[in-house]
Amino acid sequence: MSGNSHEDNSDSKYDEISKIYVSTKPKGAERLPPGIVVPETDLYLRRSWGEPSEDLTSQPRYLVTFTVGIPQKANIDAAVKKFSDNFTIMLFHYDGHTTEWDEFEWSRRAIHVSVGKQTKWWYAKRFLHPDVVSRYEYIFIWDEDLGVEHFNAEAYIELVRKHGLEISQPGLESDKEPAWRMTKRHSDQEVHK
Repeated sequence: MSGNSHEDNSDSKYDEISKIYVSTKPKGAERLPPGIVVPETDLYLRRSWGEPSEDLTSQPRYLVTFTVGIPQKANIDAAVKKFSDNFTIMLFHYDGHTTEWDEFEWSRRAIHVSVGKQTKWWYAKRFLHPDVVSRYEYIFIWDEDLGVEHFNAEAYIELVRKHGLEISQPGLESDKEPAWRMTKRHSDQEVHK
């Protein structure tokens, strides 16, 4: 049938669709069964079957993400071990290698997203939308090469709370690698702004 022909009931079809469609739902969502489209979501892992009450034994309060490649596997393993079960671990794989991380016990509970040749901010804009991460108190977006020898995640969270910081990063040891003045550790201060 040509796109130019009109049926007598075309106005009633339009009225029916316009009554169903709500601007907050994407076109087509009105056909999905209840429970599929929800007003908010999160990154908590859930089982595919079984009792929903068994899904989460606890809800992590913090999220830490790393944009990773295979050459930094050892450093990421060391970094992830610094974070307790209070943290959801999310890896953004820019090199397409995800199964190589299965050797680490923590990898089974981590969230893996793989898109080749992208940066941490590309991933953050697409996968860390406020509707998804709003349940977390703090979000860490870390580089894969950040040193963690003396880092304690829970102590860091306490410093962030104590000083009311909304954006922060751990201080870098200035004698080891070049660092911006604002990111260098000041041994005489707890924090600096």
